Amino acid sequence: MSEPPLEALDKAIIGDIYRSHTAYERLVELCDSCGPRFAGTAGEQRAATLLAQWLAEAGLAQVQREPFGYLGWRRGESRLEIVQPTAYPLAALALPHCPPGDIEAELCSVGGGEADDYRAAGAAADRLQGKVLLCAAESSGPSGQPPSHRRLKYGRAVTAGAAAFLYYNQNPGGLAVTGSLATRKPAPIPGLGLAYEDGATLLRLLEHGPVRVRLHVTAAFPEVESTNVLADLPADPASPHRDELVLAGAHYDSHDIAPGALDNGTGVVIILEAARALAAAYRAAGRAPRRRLRFCFFAAEEIGLLGSWNYVSRHAAELSQLRFMLNVDDIGHSDPGAESLHLVGCPELVPHFAAHAQAMRYPLSVHERLSTSSDHFPFVMHGIPAGLVENEASPERATGLVGRGWGHTIADTVDKVRPATVQSAAVVTARLLLRLAEDERWPGRQRLPAAVESDLAASGRLAELRQSGRWPPPWSTTTSDN
Repeated sequence: MSEPPLEALDKAIIGDIYRSHTAYERLVELCDSCGPRFAGTAGEQRAATLLAQWLAEAGLAQVQREPFGYLGWRRGESRLEIVQPTAYPLAALALPHCPPGDIEAELCSVGGGEADDYRAAGAAADRLQGKVLLCAAESSGPSGQPPSHRRLKYGRAVTAGAAAFLYYNQNPGGLAVTGSLATRKPAPIPGLGLAYEDGATLLRLLEHGPVRVRLHVTAAFPEVESTNVLADLPADPASPHRDELVLAGAHYDSHDIAPGALDNGTGVVIILEAARALAAAYRAAGRAPRRRLRFCFFAAEEIGLLGSWNYVSRHAAELSQLRFMLNVDDIGHSDPGAESLHLVGCPELVPHFAAHAQAMRYPLSVHERLSTSSDHFPFVMHGIPAGLVENEASPERATGLVGRGWGHTIADTVDKVRPATVQSAAVVTARLLLRLAEDERWPGRQRLPAAVESDLAASGRLAELRQSGRWPPPWSTTTSDN
């Protein structure tokens, strides 16, 4: 007796990916041949060309490049020094979209940068106005919740009337941390990233009395262009679901200080490997999927999800056909087999995917929570069910590091990536996409964008997005800033 079609395809995909070294080899080539892939730079454009080539080699159809323009940012000089109680230079990185400036002012710590930290430091009494504020990155949030996004911590500093913002890493090793402050415009006040050790030095000095610092930043804001790259695995023309679409995506840009192997070279090659294996399995079976599969590589994610916001604007007419968006971002630092599926904006789908995991006979945990800082978020805001493949084990458990670990530092390099972890995640991603393509019954539902925005406002997240400068979206036809 022959195997059911889904089981045969499933086995073919598993065997193909586990016999292949393609994903890791492409990660090495992406990072070594393109280097840092900061938004709107030659490195990002070289990567776009390489991705289009790889999609075509995988046998996918309608390989497209979709360019978009915006106001970019280019790093200049950045200097930081202690001027009181002693003269002491510190290493510092201007954070993307940091404006130029020359500032000397008193330093004040705002702890982890949460709302309670700002209140305790005296924001309500205007004691932070005109100060340079020192804030911890990747600290624990209130009551064990995830910490506020960097942009929200920075937004609180702006609201408090600060003169500048210093953001220091929580992982030792002399690794100054980076991350954007604004989208498509200069940020209101200068912001610099520091290493853990320099943050600790400043905190020790503050224990003994006033500290003054001086900073100098130059920067340029040119008009630039980035490009989304996408391709399709077409549906069977005879399928009743042929007009429905499943989208899998990952951002391929990185920060300008490292090749971004973890964030997000891993996501890129996982999606590429899933696309290659799915196309090969369907081709060998002599059939096409019931639903169209689209694979998209988003540009300029690190400076405000610009690629994914541009996608939902450009493809607004076909969003009603989109059943699910699967995102892969910053994976590869944990053990193989530690993947989980994080659903966003679709709690009704938890049992559906849990049943798939059981049928896959794979220990894939499925959970739902709202998250706003990666390329699934624009789709969620347009009412589309979305999910994120991520590591169940945290970087802290795997490496002793906290938060982003090596991400957003010069240490985000290929040697940090475990090939077997990338291979395992590619298998999980491809198997999930196979089931999304072949489901006879799809229980997911699209919501009206206004209803999603209303829920976000009721939870307080919309106010946080506004304060952090991430709302309204850079490209949006369905939301307002009222």
